[in-house]
Amino acid sequence: MKKNIGLLVAAASVFALSSCDKGGAAISVLASTSQFQQAAVFTPRKLDVLFVVDNSGSMAASQANLATNFPSFINYFKNKGYDYRLAVTTTDAYYGDQFVTNGCSLCTVGQTQFRSSVSPAIRVVDNNTPNLESVFSSNVRVGTTGSGDERAFSSMKAALNSSLNVDFHRADAFLAVIIVSDADDFSHDDMSLNESYAQATLHPVSNYVTVLNTFTHGSPVLDYSVSTIGVLDAACKAQLASGGENKIGNRYMQLSDLTGGTKNSICNSFATVLDNISTSIATQTQASFHLNRAPVVSSISVMVNGAVVPQSSTNGWSYDSVSQNITIVGSTYQPQAGAAVTINFDPVSLN
Repeated sequence: MKKNIGLLVAAASVFALSSCDKGGAAISVLASTSQFQQAAVFTPRKLDVLFVVDNSGSMAASQANLATNFPSFINYFKNKGYDYRLAVTTTDAYYGDQFVTNGCSLCTVGQTQFRSSVSPAIRVVDNNTPNLESVFSSNVRVGTTGSGDERAFSSMKAALNSSLNVDFHRADAFLAVIIVSDADDFSHDDMSLNESYAQATLHPVSNYVTVLNTFTHGSPVLDYSVSTIGVLDAACKAQLASGGENKIGNRYMQLSDLTGGTKNSICNSFATVLDNISTSIATQTQASFHLNRAPVVSSISVMVNGAVVPQSSTNGWSYDSVSQNITIVGSTYQPQAGAAVTINFDPVSLN
């Protein structure tokens, strides 16, 4: 299982009155206090984000809202210096995977390729992409001529495993999937439109946890999550009222629950929704540091760029005695890339 940790120097026992060497990345034992000092330059975990966007006829307004409010999502990661990648697929990408050899004239492998609406095509945007907000906002406007048989789950699988998208996900990155749809998923075995939860070949939601475990070689929450921007209740369904095409996203919400993602209403402000998702992802990729010695917990002090971080289970630092990890939780004290993090503590034993 991959771990989200800073770059820490291996423990060394150096009895001295001073602490670090000239590189500022050493661990020492202070003879006068028997206190360890552990220092590091923080590097956030890499982040890969896939948006699965419904491209059926009722989605024009939602795509526009997503495009307009994209800065509410990406600004946190830009400001914290994350190394991120973002891509877009649609809820009918499954045509290019599941049925490409079934005699379907509309089904081509090209449908699994990440979408781009700019020329020349930029299918994966990252922190080095010029005019990133503009490019991504164009890419998420995937149009409304796609299939009304929305299958976000099998489309997610098709896009992630496509030979056309092999350079997207990095083995050491957290994968965040965000589904944007006013319907629900009915991924099943054949091509017929069947939106019954009782159908015999409907894929269990848990199947897609297995798909993501296999793809990331990791586990939910620690290595990936799936968040939903969808119809969460009858009130939102009635508000959209587009000819009865909308559906409460019961299966979308179930996958979010299984993977530690967030559930957000497509009827709410997209600025609020996208900020909520970025905050959740930030929590899942929060700074964590392994202590090389078991500490006296009451002696621990944590500083980021010289500023003291308080002990807190919700917004500060917390310690897990099983893993011997210090984790900075909440959003207030999360360090930026390149921040100097110093942890001082008295060891339980000097042996």
